[in-house]
Amino acid sequence: MRRMTGRHYPRNEELGYNDTKRYYHRAIGRPRRARIRSDARMFVERRPWHWIEWMLFIIYTLWFALGLAYLFFKPDIFGDIPFFTMLIALLATYVIPLAFWRPGYVNTAMFPVAVFATAGSLQTYLTAHLQEEASIILLPALLVGFLSWRRTMPFTVPAFVLLFPVLTAFIVKEFHLIAFFGRLVDYSLLFGLGVALRRMLATNLRMQKVLDENETLYGLIREQNQVLEQYASQIEQITLLEERNRLAVELHDTVGHTFTSVIMGMDAVSYLIESAPHKAKEKLGVLRDVTRNGLEEIRRSIHQISPQEDEGGLADRLSRLVEEFETHTGTRVSFRASGPPLDVAKQTKLTLVRCLQESLTNAKRHGLANTIAVSLLFERERLILQVQDDGKGTNELNRGFGLRGMEQRLASMQGSLRIVSRAGEGTIVVCEVPIAPKGESS
Repeated sequence: MRRMTGRHYPRNEELGYNDTKRYYHRAIGRPRRARIRSDARMFVERRPWHWIEWMLFIIYTLWFALGLAYLFFKPDIFGDIPFFTMLIALLATYVIPLAFWRPGYVNTAMFPVAVFATAGSLQTYLTAHLQEEASIILLPALLVGFLSWRRTMPFTVPAFVLLFPVLTAFIVKEFHLIAFFGRLVDYSLLFGLGVALRRMLATNLRMQKVLDENETLYGLIREQNQVLEQYASQIEQITLLEERNRLAVELHDTVGHTFTSVIMGMDAVSYLIESAPHKAKEKLGVLRDVTRNGLEEIRRSIHQISPQEDEGGLADRLSRLVEEFETHTGTRVSFRASGPPLDVAKQTKLTLVRCLQESLTNAKRHGLANTIAVSLLFERERLILQVQDDGKGTNELNRGFGLRGMEQRLASMQGSLRIVSRAGEGTIVVCEVPIAPKGESS
């Protein structure tokens, strides 16, 4: 038969009725106790005292010292109350509330309770015993107002502003209405002053918190600025190093190509100067023009100026370069372009021009080639430049400054460099770059 009670609990087959009841009481009690602990922590502040609180503590201590002075020098104002009894009562009204209001620990809920239980009880007793109002709780009302906030004021205002003037009016037989309102004003002013000081303290703490946060943010910003300055300095150094390397490669390609042509031409002049002076003179004029053009190329590299727009397309530019090299060095050089010619970006054109200059120079200077074949292939998505010579070749290719510069140029264009060389069979250099439409920057 089911047991009937005023409260019904969910049925649990594994537990008996009493066990089920205890289970649900514990389940409901846990969150309730947690809420109580959370509310209790809400009233506790763990922080150092502010200067306002130290000032109030000094006033509170002076008030206690004044009470002791009356007890020692004018004990008759307390009537026939024994000395030690009054001394213990005054000590209790001073010490017990300090357990809930001290540096590093402030309990805004228990401090008013302690003041009410000690100073309030002593004031009520003295008022009834002496039949005149005592002022024991007048100054503690200032501290209670200081520690009151929105959730405690519904209790502290009636208790410390209204209750004691009303009790005095009922306890003292000869108590005038004017005196009642005077005491009501006194308690209200002191309690209100405490509330105002509390607001001042809260505002000061908020401002201090904002100031601390701003100082922290300023420190972080300053650190970030230092990091950014260091980063900018590193980027500047890297940029300068890259630009220095780029100019070095530019000068190496231009100067190497020009002087190779001039040296080979001057070797030819040395043979013609006796047998054919007129041809030697013409050859010197050509070499002068080559030297002048090389100087202009060097100036362009120094001023970071790429080939001018009126130099024509890529195939025309490479063809003129091949003709100049063939004329000045006496090397047979052929050039062939296949595929539909396209307008490519200036940087792509400059990269292939420098690669061809370096390849021709290496073929003549290091490979001692007599014949060089240059081909340019236009495909849909890439350009292929191939330079093949009949020089001596090598089985151990040494990638010097010029070849590394070619690789860096092509890599910056997402291109590639392949070199095939065998001793006695010459060398093949293949440069590939993706096609970028004219005007785009890579």
